[in-house]
Amino acid sequence: MKLLPRFLPSFFITVLMSFLAPVVVCGLILTLCSALWVLPGMTSVLMKGALTEFLEVFGSGNAWQGVLVIATACSLVGGMFEAFNLCYYQDTN
Repeated sequence: MKLLPRFLPSFFITVLMSFLAPVVVCGLILTLCSALWVLPGMTSVLMKGALTEFLEVFGSGNAWQGVLVIATACSLVGGMFEAFNLCYYQDTN
């Protein structure tokens, strides 16, 4: 039980950052595609459409739900990785 107070802050920060990373990356890519779309000769609308269709697969037809599903999966994996590291390296601390 002595490791629990040291584990929880690190665990929550890892889960939060693992959740925010895909949200920020997808948001930046979609924003960049939308910004480049106004320039003549840019075909970023095709890339935006492909990314939106990819995200709609995971979100049951809604791209932002797809982003949330992917972000939730990443946060679960990040949390499991943090728990594994704690169990594996608890003898060194």
